[in-house]
Amino acid sequence: MWLAGGLTLTDEGRPVNPLKWWMRQRRAGNTHGGLLRMALDVLSCPATTVDVERSFSFGRDYIALKRHRLSASSVTRGMAVAFYSKNGKIKPGLLSKWKANKSNENKHKGKGKAAKR
Repeated sequence: MWLAGGLTLTDEGRPVNPLKWWMRQRRAGNTHGGLLRMALDVLSCPATTVDVERSFSFGRDYIALKRHRLSASSVTRGMAVAFYSKNGKIKPGLLSKWKANKSNENKHKGKGKAAKR
């Protein structure tokens, strides 16, 4: 009964991390007749729906009733920026600097068009 005990991969007797094992198989070029893709799909699924539910709650809060006409790409981009900002992945002040630079670029473009007329 080979499954009676814990599967081990290392000499230290640590248990196998199946996702890492399949990732190593992919890097080595072993597809195992299509089983590799299925194993990676199954093993990479979250064990709970908490993250998904949290994302939907975040999206509901992001899209207020007055913003219901936003395009899908605007919602996707906005939620990504908001998520990264909320989790500290964007340095404080970076977005305001970006917005100011965009505003300055648009002002300079407008002046250039007026001069060409």
